Amino acid sequence: MTIIFLLVSYLITLLIILFMPKRLNRHEFYFAFLAVSFHTIFADLLFADILDLYDLMKQNGPSFSDLMVQITLPFLFGILYLNFMPIEKKKFLLYLTFWVVFSVLYEQLSRYFGYIEYKGWKIVYSILFYIYACIFMRWHYMFIKEALNKK
Repeated sequence: MTIIFLLVSYLITLLIILFMPKRLNRHEFYFAFLAVSFHTIFADLLFADILDLYDLMKQNGPSFSDLMVQITLPFLFGILYLNFMPIEKKKFLLYLTFWVVFSVLYEQLSRYFGYIEYKGWKIVYSILFYIYACIFMRWHYMFIKEALNKK
């Protein structure tokens, strides 16, 4: 069930990305990939492997397939997040709320289908992490956009 869940997740996000109006240029796309992948790998190494608060795919330690999922799937969600992110602060707060709720619900689906198994992790940790991640990605996007415009 875990593999089917991941494949359906990839299929849906890729279809949305394929047909969505593109607002990100290739440089923003690339920097988003680096930022999202780094944060995902760092967070999973820290929280899952070092602190042992959850397991991914019920394996003993990181695996190549898990690494590929960690590098690619969160990035696809990150592209969706950044592509539709409003610049206005009031609209962004509602958008942030949507993405935090969506992320927590997706994580719970991941638990149901066996991709994530909590060992000491709590949903409140996820909420705090997703708030941080969304705000960081907004800051990172603005920082990169400004740097590219100065070029």
